[in-house]
Amino acid sequence: MPRRYKKPPIIEALCEFRFEGSQPWDWTVPGLVYEKIREQFPKKRQENILEIAIQPGQDKILQQMKAGVPKMQFLRDDESALIQVGPDLLAINQLRPYPSWLTFKLMILENMRVYREIAEPKTLKRIGLRYINRIEIPNEKIQLDEYFQTLPQVPRSIPQDLQSFLLQIEVPYNDPSGRLRLIFGTAPAETSGNLAFMLDLDFYVFADGSPPIDMAGEWIDRAHTRVEEAFDASFTEKTHKEIFGEEPL
Repeated sequence: MPRRYKKPPIIEALCEFRFEGSQPWDWTVPGLVYEKIREQFPKKRQENILEIAIQPGQDKILQQMKAGVPKMQFLRDDESALIQVGPDLLAINQLRPYPSWLTFKLMILENMRVYREIAEPKTLKRIGLRYINRIEIPNEKIQLDEYFQTLPQVPRSIPQDLQSFLLQIEVPYNDPSGRLRLIFGTAPAETSGNLAFMLDLDFYVFADGSPPIDMAGEWIDRAHTRVEEAFDASFTEKTHKEIFGEEPL
């Protein structure tokens, strides 16, 4: 059962779709999408992307930066949510304050409907549903296992006083088809004397595992359940109650 918090740690939720187009990409698509959604997302800006290409060289690794394909972003007046459109790409981002899964899901499905109506994509190449959480604990001297169930492990011969860490795991699922990527690590604290952590949960599927476009809504619903389960299991009851301020349903 989902929990309700006074201080939810979500700083961003996003759902990204990558498509295989039925025809070559047409740069009129972002403008046509904007005309359909401009009442809710009136601000617009272009995001220019830099891509880093890594190549082996003589006795060293060479990095070369080049301009990637830009995306158009359409934002709410308060910039709490945005829609991103690029070549065979649609992304829906929700920043703080996160409303609810039902509200966010409706925003995803409505903007996907608009995109499909205009771009007429053929199939899905990838879907990802991602939640980024920031947890700040008001004490520098804590036992991590009092607050977190997901923790790195080091041999007992090494001091257990971890100053910083970054943990990444990927877990395959069959229902729905996909993988959960969990990234957990330390982060800079916003308040002196506190400890801060980031938990990044990304459930995704790509290539042949992607569902038919008409089944995308069912897939993201199941993916959200898996993300919610992973989030819930990553913390102790102490964190749910004292740090997030869990409220009775």
